[in-house]
Amino acid sequence: MTADEILAKLQASFPGLVKSEAPLKDYPTWTVPAGSVRAVFERLHSKFSFNYLDMVTATDWSGPGNPKGYPQSPAVTPAAAGAPSATAKDVFEVVYIVSALSTGMRLCLRCELPRKEAAVPSLYGIFMASDWQEREVYDMYGIKFEGHPNLKRILTQDDQQGHPLRKDYEHVADKFD
Repeated sequence: MTADEILAKLQASFPGLVKSEAPLKDYPTWTVPAGSVRAVFERLHSKFSFNYLDMVTATDWSGPGNPKGYPQSPAVTPAAAGAPSATAKDVFEVVYIVSALSTGMRLCLRCELPRKEAAVPSLYGIFMASDWQEREVYDMYGIKFEGHPNLKRILTQDDQQGHPLRKDYEHVADKFD
């Protein structure tokens, strides 16, 4: 079965699931609404043998980063400090790569979340590999994975203020500086 055939079968149950206009590498790339994420992955796992979660990551599309607070920040050019680019939008995008090991097929699924109160259902319980990957995304971006059994920081110290990969993050000097 091809990726397009799988997509067509899934769209009968999940009409918000669409082919993405911007594919990732050569992977079939789909956009899924946040409320359907867990159900789509459950179906991919149970009906189409997608049994390996390669990756969970995120992107902050809000525009240029904020160098404030970093003692060794490079000088900010006027162009970089200007208005956000045409691709800037006030969202996070969670990106999943999932594979069917028996066929070698790999899919990319994207999910846009509003920056304020960003949350998406956890894939823990479907894919055990989501455990630490979701914790990393939470730690770096502050995106909550609802239903995750142990959603806490994994890369930064427990008293870290903010989430370092957010474009609005301002570093506060700490004992490691």
